[in-house]
Amino acid sequence: MIKRVLIPLDGSELAERVIPHLLRFIVPQRTEFLLMTALSPSILPFHENVASERVHTVSQQLNQLGFKVESKLLSGKPADSILRLAELAYVDLIAMSTHGRTGLGLALLGSVADEVLHNAHPSIFLVPARVVLRSDALLRTILLPLDGTPVAEAALPVAQQFAQETGAIIHLLRVVELHDTKHVSTIDSTFASTCDDCAEQPVMRQAACYLERIHSRLQLAGIASRYQVVVGDDPADTIVRIACADNVDVIVMSTHGRSGVERMVYGSVVSQVISNTLCPLLLVRGKVRAEAYEYNGNAVPANFLG
Repeated sequence: MIKRVLIPLDGSELAERVIPHLLRFIVPQRTEFLLMTALSPSILPFHENVASERVHTVSQQLNQLGFKVESKLLSGKPADSILRLAELAYVDLIAMSTHGRTGLGLALLGSVADEVLHNAHPSIFLVPARVVLRSDALLRTILLPLDGTPVAEAALPVAQQFAQETGAIIHLLRVVELHDTKHVSTIDSTFASTCDDCAEQPVMRQAACYLERIHSRLQLAGIASRYQVVVGDDPADTIVRIACADNVDVIVMSTHGRSGVERMVYGSVVSQVISNTLCPLLLVRGKVRAEAYEYNGNAVPANFLG
């Protein structure tokens, strides 16, 4: 459960733009905010008052919405400060824009977001600068790309929580690369299959069986979902294209997966999605849990829904 969210600010409107996006997913009854600004030691004496005033203003606005808010003004390199505070404060989520402006300490430039993304342990809610805030406050669709591995499935519990709290539908997606199948086609929730022996089936059918199992488990948990298997040469491009076509509100995915046949959710794919998506992302660091998995390309952890 997301109980504490760290929001790095740099005094710019663009850095603060992450907040209204985040408010579509977070409710004050369950979550508190920790606002922070990191200033380099050389400019701290000159900008401390301005930074404090801006953070105070944002804090008051969130208080009026019912959120409990703390704030920190730190001296040091922005990325280091963000990562250190995230650990010390035991935050569950870091929410930030991918770009800021040259202002109070260069706090949220792209390189800072990139460093945080690569090193942070908590999940990251990321809003690229090009993403436009939707007027509809309701969260309707969550896109969840998977590649069939437990590492990629680390994003499942977070997507489930968002869906449970907002009533959104989870759109499960698996991209099968063109060289892995002779059948250029798409399979979605209308696909009728018998998955008793998926290991003996073609790649597309295996992928459909895999998503169908997750779809069934989500249904048992009371979560609406649909699934889709798509053939494509470029997984990142396919994710972005489907997110746009389906008008999704957020893409939830793991930052690490595997390479090899049907590789999907791994570093370069995530980077490409960040660079091109028109909706926010929630990125979960993939970790292989201690449980033993019977993995044959289509296995689903029996306890992934808790």
